[in-house]
Amino acid sequence: MKKKYGFLIFLGVFLLMCLWPLVGMAITGPSEAAANEILAAPPALQNTGGSFNADFLNDTSDYFADHFASRQELTTVNAKLEAALFGESASEDVILGKDGWLFYQTTLDDYQGQNLLSDREIWAASHSLSLIQEYAQQQNASFLFTVVPNKNSLYPEFMPDRYIRSDAPGNAERLTEALRQADVSVLDLYEVLKTKDLILYQRLDSHWSNLGAALAHDAITDALGKEAECFYQPEQFTAVQDHSADLYQMLYPAGTEKDIQLYPDRQWSFSYDAPIRSVEDQMIRTSCAEHAGKLLMFRDSFGNTLHPFMAESYGAAVFFRAMPYDLSLLDSENADTLVIEIVERNIDWLVQRAPIFPAPVRQIAVPAQSDEEVNVRFSFSEKDLGMLCCQGTIGSKMDIDSPIFLICDGTVFEASPAGSGDQPFTAYLPCRPGRLQVMFIQDGCPVISQAYSCE
Repeated sequence: MKKKYGFLIFLGVFLLMCLWPLVGMAITGPSEAAANEILAAPPALQNTGGSFNADFLNDTSDYFADHFASRQELTTVNAKLEAALFGESASEDVILGKDGWLFYQTTLDDYQGQNLLSDREIWAASHSLSLIQEYAQQQNASFLFTVVPNKNSLYPEFMPDRYIRSDAPGNAERLTEALRQADVSVLDLYEVLKTKDLILYQRLDSHWSNLGAALAHDAITDALGKEAECFYQPEQFTAVQDHSADLYQMLYPAGTEKDIQLYPDRQWSFSYDAPIRSVEDQMIRTSCAEHAGKLLMFRDSFGNTLHPFMAESYGAAVFFRAMPYDLSLLDSENADTLVIEIVERNIDWLVQRAPIFPAPVRQIAVPAQSDEEVNVRFSFSEKDLGMLCCQGTIGSKMDIDSPIFLICDGTVFEASPAGSGDQPFTAYLPCRPGRLQVMFIQDGCPVISQAYSCE
C-alpha cells in the first residue's frame, strides 16, 4: 500500500512539473522579458483588418514559448547546467568565453571576417558621413565620427579557441581608411583603447566600463581640439560589484551575479535639463555652467556611460539615441559640435539608415540621356520637416565610388547612397518635382536615366 501511495505521489509531482509551465501561467501570470528580450505578443484570432488570423496556432506557440511560467528560472538552471557540463552557452545571442567572459553573438561575423560589407557599401557609408560633415560645416559646427570596437576585437584572448579570428581588415578598419581617404574627421578608438594595459570592458557585459568611457572622452575631446579635463585617471576610480550586466542577464535571466563597475571618485558639475527615466532615454539634455560649447552627439548604448563625461565638458549637450540621424537638430539646438559614435557591430546601419538633411545642390554638367536602359525604382514620402523624402534603388551597374544625383526639373541634387535594397539612395527634397532623372558613374563615365514623371 505504501508503495502504491509513493508511486502516486511521485506521479503527481512528475505531472505537476510537466504541467507547471502551462498551469503556472494561470496562477502566477506569464513570464516577463529579461534584459533586452523582445517577446512574442499575445495571439489574436483576427488580424487588424478583421480577417481570420491563419497564423493563430503558430502565434500561440510562440507566445507560450516566451511566457511560460518560471521561464526565467528554468532557463537559468538549464544555462548553468550546459555551461558547467559542456562549456557551452544555452543562448543563441551569447558566446561563453574563457575565464567566465561573455561575448555578444552578433559580433562573431566581424571577429571571423564573415558577411562583411561590400566595397560599395563601405564607400557608401563613408560618403554618407562625408555628406554629414559637409552639412555640419555649413552650419559652422565641428564634426567627428568614431567607431567603438566590439569587445572581442579588443580582447580576443578570452574568446573560445574554436572561433578563429580573421587577420583581414574588417568593416571598422576599412571604413576608417575610407574616411581618411575622403578627408572626413574620424577617430580610431581601437588604437586608443588597445594601448592601455588595464581591462576597459566588462567581463559579463557587452560594453566598456566607466573607465573605458573616460578614456574615450579624452580621445574625442582631444581630436576635436577641445580644452577639457582628462578623466582617464584609474587611481581616481573605485571598483564596485553592483552592475547588472546585459549579456549575463540574457544568458541567466534569473541569475543574481553582478559585474564589477568602476565609478569615478567625483561629483558631476553638469545637470540634466529634465529628469531622465534612465541612461537609455532617446533624448538627454544637459547643462554645465563651468564650460562653454554646445554639443550634439548621436550615440548608441555605449553612450550610456560616455555621456556624463561629455556632458561635463560642454556648456550644453544633447545626446540623441536614434537612427536615422536627424541633422535638423544641429539648427534647433544651435550646436557648434557634432559627434557621431557607433559600435563596430552596427556599422551596416550607416548604409541602411540614411541621415535626414536637405539634399545638397550640385553645380555639374548634365549629359544627354543614355542610350541604354537604366533600371531605377523610387518612391516619395512626406516628412514633418517641410521636405519630401525620395528613396529608391538602382539596378544598373555603377562604379564602386559613384555618387548618385537626382535631376529634378533641371536642378541637380546629390542623394545619400544609403537606404533599403541594393545600391540604394535617399534624398530629402524641398518639394515634389514634376520630372526626375537619376545620374551616376559607370566605367568612369556619367550615365543618366530616362525622365520619370512625378506628377
